[in-house]
Amino acid sequence: MEGNNTNNVRSVSRALQILKCFNWNERGFTLTEIAQKMDLPKSTVSRLLLTIESEGLIKRDERTNFYKLGNMVFFLGLIAKESIDLLQISRPIMEEICQATKETVNLYLLDNMEKVCFKQVESPLAIKRYVRIGERSPIWYGATGRSILANLDEKIWYQMAKKLKKYTEKTIAGPDEFISELRIIKERGYDVSVGEKEHDVGCVAAPIFDDSREVIGCAFISGPQYRFPKDTDYFVSLVVDGARRISNRLGYYEESPRYAE
Repeated sequence: MEGNNTNNVRSVSRALQILKCFNWNERGFTLTEIAQKMDLPKSTVSRLLLTIESEGLIKRDERTNFYKLGNMVFFLGLIAKESIDLLQISRPIMEEICQATKETVNLYLLDNMEKVCFKQVESPLAIKRYVRIGERSPIWYGATGRSILANLDEKIWYQMAKKLKKYTEKTIAGPDEFISELRIIKERGYDVSVGEKEHDVGCVAAPIFDDSREVIGCAFISGPQYRFPKDTDYFVSLVVDGARRISNRLGYYEESPRYAE
């Protein structure tokens, strides 16, 4: 009896591994290709595919003999999407970052070409950065705005470049420099700013994406400049990893150095 249970668990595990073979860039496979990926005999994979297909999780194109994900996966995905709670997803990740850095961690959402403070985990220290929940500001200044803007259509970059103005001597207000900076941010996946809006504040931000691979906001660490590290690599690694994990839990997956699992 115990042996049968073990075999059943192994079969379920293998069936799930077959489903996980599919990704954005590989959406269809032959029986041989799946067997190679699973490192299993074709006869074993064939039996598993018949079972999965009978449940609507896989469908076979009779003309090409390619297997693709079935409609049931789509329906289950819709249910999962409706069950996603951004606040619940982001809170523990933000708390981890705050605990590691002792600085305030925020999540901004993009709304009508503005960034809106959605969630905040405050620094436990007496002197700290604070943003009001619901506070709105333009997306063209600071690390937070640029980390979002860099992942929007380039036409929007040039529209925003017309709105630039100086808040401090460190604010990027030249259109050419602004566009060049956005290209760099898009490539590396994060931005850092110190004293651009307020003289005494430093910030590291990384974009958050949803299941349609659209940028929806950013996660960021901010704190007083006197405490902000000159070498921001550690802060960058925490924020980029946190934004990636939030994005992945929202359904975002893409084969890239920044967000590959």
